[in-house]
Amino acid sequence: MTARSSPLIRAAVAHFPATAAAVPEARATTVHTLTAWSVDSAAVDVAELISCELASNAVKASRQDDPVAMRLTLCDAVLTVEMWDASTVLPVLTAPHPDQESGRGLVLVDAMSLRWAWYLPRAGGKVIWAQLPAMTYLDIHAASEVTLPTRSPAPGPEPTAPVTFASDPAVLQRVIDRLRGLDDWHRPPPGHGVRDRRDTAIRHRETRPGALRR
Repeated sequence: MTARSSPLIRAAVAHFPATAAAVPEARATTVHTLTAWSVDSAAVDVAELISCELASNAVKASRQDDPVAMRLTLCDAVLTVEMWDASTVLPVLTAPHPDQESGRGLVLVDAMSLRWAWYLPRAGGKVIWAQLPAMTYLDIHAASEVTLPTRSPAPGPEPTAPVTFASDPAVLQRVIDRLRGLDDWHRPPPGHGVRDRRDTAIRHRETRPGALRR
C-alpha cells in the first residue's frame, strides 16, 4: 500500500516601508513569486489584486516609519495572502457610497477570495489574510492524466462501538488564527533597512525593500 504524500507547502515573506511605493512593490512581488511557483495565470491575477488592496490598507493604517510585511503561502491548491501592519485598528467591511472613489478594498477582497479574516499576532499589530484557489501547472497536468486502477483493501470487522468525528469550521479557524498569532514571520530580518518600533536602532539596508525571505 502506498501512503498518500503530504502536500508541498511553499511560503515567501516580503517587507516594505509603509509608503505609497509598497503597493506596486507588493503587486510585483506577488506576480514574481507565484509565477516562479508555476501558479496558473488566473490565480496570479486574482492574487495580484488582493495583495494590492491589502497592501493599500496596511499603508493607510501605518505610520511612515513603520514596516509592512506580506506572506504568501501555497498549500494543497489554496493560496493564502497575509498582510501585516503595526496598527491594531481592526478592519471593518462596509458598503461604500456609489459616488465614493475609495473604501472598496475589503469589498473587493471579500468578493474575490474564498474567505478572509484577521488575527492579532503576539508581537503586536494585526494581520489581514485572504485565501483563494490556486492550482499550479503541475497540478493541472497531473489532474489531466488517466488514473490507473488500484486494489481496494478487504473490508474489516465492524467496530464494537460507533466512531464518529465532528468538526466545527468556526472553531478550527479560531484555532488556526491563534496559532498564526504565535508566529513572528512579519518581523523584518536583520539588515533589511526598515524600522521595527520595538527596536531602538534603524536596521541597515542590505537587501532592497520587498526582497523575499524563504
